[in-house]
Amino acid sequence: MRYVIYQASRRGGRPYNEDRVAYAYTSEALMMAVADGLGGHSQGQVAAQMLVNTMTNLFKERAKPRLSDLPAFLLDGIYAAHDAINEYALRNKMKDPPRTTCVVGVLQRGVACWAHVGDSRLYHFSNRRFVSRTHDHSAVQQLVDEGLLDEEQMSIHPDRNKLYNSVGGYSLPDIELSDLVTLREGDVLLLCSDGVWSELSVEEIGATLRAYPLERATKHMLDHAEFRGGEWADNLSMVSLRYGEERYDTTLVMSDDLGLDGFTTQLKQLSTKKQETLETDEIDAAVAEIRAALAKYEQEGEKDSP
Repeated sequence: MRYVIYQASRRGGRPYNEDRVAYAYTSEALMMAVADGLGGHSQGQVAAQMLVNTMTNLFKERAKPRLSDLPAFLLDGIYAAHDAINEYALRNKMKDPPRTTCVVGVLQRGVACWAHVGDSRLYHFSNRRFVSRTHDHSAVQQLVDEGLLDEEQMSIHPDRNKLYNSVGGYSLPDIELSDLVTLREGDVLLLCSDGVWSELSVEEIGATLRAYPLERATKHMLDHAEFRGGEWADNLSMVSLRYGEERYDTTLVMSDDLGLDGFTTQLKQLSTKKQETLETDEIDAAVAEIRAALAKYEQEGEKDSP
């Protein structure tokens, strides 16, 4: 199993970033997550961080090196994050628990499965064409479903930010789970927060993925979305994966400062063939680097907070 993966998160025009992204992997399995803390609730960034931490920790606990049940892992992880967020609110005597959206995907043996809550999305492209995306749990998505609104109008509708489903809060999240999907060589899975998809059409995303290697395509999409969002651009976060080979040489893992109060980590040409299996210490080092980037960003976000 070979794939290329890239993740990035930017603050946009907001005072601080309430999005969080993460991925974790073993020699035979991979987990990806995007969480968008709800700004209308206290400490949304805490809820998002707890979501990605919970999913990452559960993945490390269960992937030995494969997950026994992909759907069960997704459901258990998101429900566990929901409980952890509410317990945090109780311990800190918060009037209202922090909340977050999320989209989480897992991949092993060429089979993928994903789950989401809220309006963080996963897009699937195959054979250079758009296949599907997740279905938002929002007021504007309901208007689209009822034929009262065009999908192109979702990003500019005044009720765009009204969600009826989240992780954290007084009601259990209604987790929407995908079927098991067998990936083909060149398939792309793209997970993103609404700060990205609200500024880019499906056609633009597909054209960019066809035109560039994954790293460059991801950066281009974030650049365009941030530019279109303007002075008040929302937080922008993305984890993108291309299944199979990519004719693009780079180092295995690298991190760089975007200069836009964001961070990015990259894993290139990860092979999980038996003769090329990564040693445990290499995997731990890569995961440690991701955690260090998240911790660094959390500290910077606290400094920027009013």
